[in-house]
Amino acid sequence: MSRSFLLGASIALGNPKAILFHASIMPLILNLDTMTFVDGLLVVAVVITVNIVTMGVYAALAGRASGWFRTPRRMRLMNRFAGSAMIGTGALIAAR
Repeated sequence: MSRSFLLGASIALGNPKAILFHASIMPLILNLDTMTFVDGLLVVAVVITVNIVTMGVYAALAGRASGWFRTPRRMRLMNRFAGSAMIGTGALIAAR
């Protein structure tokens, strides 16, 4: 469990899209001229905490959903829905 958690956390925190997002947004929100090292640690702690809580909720919901999709009928329904969404998106793009 702890190995899986650490692996998942390292993947989430090493996500280049998230790093670029924070690197581009944080200077707009925070005054970097008056920010101290402790303030920086606090910002990092908040970002990590929010990331862990968010991904934890996603993991819990996915775990509950996996039980729901165990029947062949529900899997077939989900496949049809996903396929229809992809076909619809493709048709929308082609129509442009």
